[in-house]
Amino acid sequence: MAAVTLDVATQLLSRRTADDHDTLGTILHSLRRSLASEAIDEQTYDDLEAVLGPYADIAPREARAIVKRFREATTKLVELVPYLVRPYPVDEMRRLIYQSAEHPRLEDELSHLRRLALAILTILDLMGDNAP
Repeated sequence: MAAVTLDVATQLLSRRTADDHDTLGTILHSLRRSLASEAIDEQTYDDLEAVLGPYADIAPREARAIVKRFREATTKLVELVPYLVRPYPVDEMRRLIYQSAEHPRLEDELSHLRRLALAILTILDLMGDNAP
């Protein structure tokens, strides 16, 4: 964190800013992308690689931890996707929400984890390809 003196803060806050539609749209888009990058961090991508990658071999304890993190990521995606993806991906979001809410039996946990990872990956692809 950087400290800003009162003089510098006053000077920065007193500057004129652009208020045209294009500038405000660019700022809004940047803020939304920033929120997305905070919500979906490197851990999420590492988890996706661990589940779907060519060397995926997940122990049951690790699978439970990843499912928990994926459910947290789902909550964040539900909040962000309406602002980042046009048109809203109804079917993909429904699939993600249903997968996240599912609590499978122990023997079905790994396949559930893979389906949830694929649902998250689908949304992340849409966010990258179709953001406003």
